[in-house]
Amino acid sequence: MRFYRRWQPVEAITFDLDDTLYDNRPTMARAEAWMVDYMRSQYLETAMLDGERWRDIKRGLLAREPALAHDVSLCRRRQLQAGLELGGMAPDPARREAEQVFTLFTALRSEVEVSDETHALLTRLARRYPLVAITNGNLDLEWAGLAHYFRHVHQAGNGRRMKPFPDLFELALGDLGLPASRVLHVGDHPVTDLLGARRHGLRTAWLNDRGLPRPAQLPDVEIAHLSELADLLL
Repeated sequence: MRFYRRWQPVEAITFDLDDTLYDNRPTMARAEAWMVDYMRSQYLETAMLDGERWRDIKRGLLAREPALAHDVSLCRRRQLQAGLELGGMAPDPARREAEQVFTLFTALRSEVEVSDETHALLTRLARRYPLVAITNGNLDLEWAGLAHYFRHVHQAGNGRRMKPFPDLFELALGDLGLPASRVLHVGDHPVTDLLGARRHGLRTAWLNDRGLPRPAQLPDVEIAHLSELADLLL
């Protein structure tokens, strides 16, 4: 644990989810591979699309509609619909099929592996602090077995911009009714988490479990493992 600012007690905690409470990379890799295989096997219209072609479709959507970058769920549904339409399916049935596939995809991408140690830590923290989840992703917290730890959950999309924009931080602070300086944000990303939280006045605990170099925006405290929060906060 390394401190960059004088530590003062906090009264609430906001948590990033992906790559903070669990490693999201293998889960997303499995979900992406499943999507490609499923769309090949279930729909003639997308039988010839490989992973790179699906990524091209997504890049094209984002180029034409940059606002989709703030809503990963809508972007995924639009990607699926665009692939089906590219193969010749009419827009209305393509939209319906895309919604069904997206539901399956969301369940699979929510099968994250959360360690027993992390569950135990969240249990202890939730007894002492109000916890709020703020995430740029679209994890289904009920499916992942994490929802009961958090008093509120705010996800980007539906008009809410991704961190480091203020939208999610402001929603969390509104829930908590506390000054930003009394709230600790825990996250792994130097920009979306550190810069975003500091820009809006929150205290920051940076999870640097990959040994990244010190970022330009320094946190209040740097931790190498989530379990160090117990020593800091309990």
